Amino acid sequence: MKPYILLAAIAVILFSAQFALADDCGYIKEEKICWNDGTVRTLSWGYARTEISGYQIEVRDFNWLGSVFIKVTYNNSAKEGMLSQGEGYIFDFSNSAGFQGVKIIADEVSNINPMPANTGVYPNDPRAKITVKLPVEEDKKIPELSPGISIKGETKTGSTIIAEISLENSGKGDLVDTDLTIYYDGLKLLNEYDATGGYFSEGTLAVPDIRWENVSKYRLSRSASTIVKDGFFIEVLNFSDKTVMLRAIYNSTEKSGTLVEGGSMIFDYTIGENYRGFRLLGGNFSTGEAELTMQRPLKNSLKRGYPAILNGNTVSVKLSFLIPASIKKSYSIQVNASGKDRNGNIYKISKQEQISTSSTFRITKRVSDSILGEKIYPESYYGVGGIRSKKEVTYVNIRVDNDQSYPVYGVKLVDSIPPSFSFTNDTNSTSISWDFDINASDHREFRYELKARRTGVYNLPNAELAWMEWGEQLHIESDSPRTTVSGPYLGIDRSLNKSSLSIGDRVQVTMSIINNGDVPTNVTVKETIPLNATFISGNRSFSGSLNPGETARFTYNISVSNILEFKPPEISSKNAGFEWYAPLPQKTVMVSKTTGQDASVPSGFPEVKTDVPPIEAQKGILELIDENVPWLEGAVSMLTLLFGIFILLKLNKINRTL
Repeated sequence: MKPYILLAAIAVILFSAQFALADDCGYIKEEKICWNDGTVRTLSWGYARTEISGYQIEVRDFNWLGSVFIKVTYNNSAKEGMLSQGEGYIFDFSNSAGFQGVKIIADEVSNINPMPANTGVYPNDPRAKITVKLPVEEDKKIPELSPGISIKGETKTGSTIIAEISLENSGKGDLVDTDLTIYYDGLKLLNEYDATGGYFSEGTLAVPDIRWENVSKYRLSRSASTIVKDGFFIEVLNFSDKTVMLRAIYNSTEKSGTLVEGGSMIFDYTIGENYRGFRLLGGNFSTGEAELTMQRPLKNSLKRGYPAILNGNTVSVKLSFLIPASIKKSYSIQVNASGKDRNGNIYKISKQEQISTSSTFRITKRVSDSILGEKIYPESYYGVGGIRSKKEVTYVNIRVDNDQSYPVYGVKLVDSIPPSFSFTNDTNSTSISWDFDINASDHREFRYELKARRTGVYNLPNAELAWMEWGEQLHIESDSPRTTVSGPYLGIDRSLNKSSLSIGDRVQVTMSIINNGDVPTNVTVKETIPLNATFISGNRSFSGSLNPGETARFTYNISVSNILEFKPPEISSKNAGFEWYAPLPQKTVMVSKTTGQDASVPSGFPEVKTDVPPIEAQKGILELIDENVPWLEGAVSMLTLLFGIFILLKLNKINRTL
């Protein structure tokens, strides 16, 4: 190959490479920024957040037209932007040390239109496939922090757990001046922690639920009115028998306030995440003296510094914690890490691991199903739905488990008797209770019987468990179990075939009886002729068996002479000891005194039904015999024939005589 051809080829290659590089570079505030190849992520409602090199990226909304709304958070600062498919956007977090930011390209975004190609399924699964690019320079390599927390051990009160904490630099640059802060919420730090990686300093992170411990108690007077402790200067400016005026100074910062006897006051000088402050408790005030108790926050954090964590390296520490005897059942271990790259850019990251302990007690409540009037049904009634196995009573079983490794004394269990049931031992009781002690990892069981008053499906009340633990009154409840009570329950209804009545009208009355229960029953229902009415015809009673869902009817006809007063029907059955029918109340039906005019039913009385067939005409003797004594039908015809022959013979005899 000729030399000039080789040189031309090299020039083309270099030009192409430079052109490709130029495609990934641009100027921001007169500074040339080049981007790496990027990391691809697909975000959706189910996976709406991701984190890359300290940048928290979150999708906030989709418009289904190929655009996505994105929020990026970095170093506690947030920026937002809207990206359309194929568009790139730079989220700029620059500081005095130079450019700091991230470039996000929307590769594919959900679109209701089929073109161009997009991702997600309309309308419930929008997605955005994005490429996240970080700035790179030949002389600038970026570190990447990856903290980890691993918990080992049994998470029960009084147990010891081991927390293995790591901080990995998986980036291409070194991390220097790194601080690692470990926050342990409510756990007790043991003196076994690993100190091989450097010195740990204990402190308190500024969190909302800081707990306090007494440091010292002071008796101040007008001649000795100041306290100097741990860098804090405290002075009483004025004494009285109810309040004292105070001022406190820390690092040249002065604060003041009024403390009431029996009260407390906090002086907070916190800057950053480490808490700086104290609390004063006041007592025994007088016009010349005051008793003050100084409290400092309980230590809840460890802090260690690392001069450098080189790229590709990991630092780790192993800590031991005791889960204290406390009513608190949820704890956390949090790792906060911060450091700088070689150019002074700051990187921060945080990770938290939740630790949940089991509750002291578990309480479960179970009930059986029952059947009303168990002993009054024939054997043939017990074949459907497993009713044969049911008893007249509902059995209630409550179990209490102690899941802790220590006994608990003075436990009280209370259960309520629902209104639809009666306690078998005392029908007037509305609750039942037990007082007991329970050993570690033990259980207790309680059982009693209820009797239902009527058929139905019921949710029984929650059983309540109360006890004192670590100076606190605690309380939990069981579930609300469901029970089914089988049995009959009759509904009775009376209706008339006219909506308005006048004196002299003839009215048809229909009685309907329906079994709304789930067990058959025998019943007798007798109707009494209402006041101011005369019975004409029909049936005024029913006696027989009704299956579940079955309806029986009987009708009778009356003549109206004045306002009708219907009394409740007479109802009888073998059912006893429970509610097996809905009583039909007394009923008044107004009647117009003017013949032929409609009389409206007055307000407060049930409306008279009109969906009943009209009154049947009066029937002759043959029709009545045919309906009531059908076996006489042939005999009546024969008697009629014999009677006719007899008449003919008689007439013939009379003619002969004449």
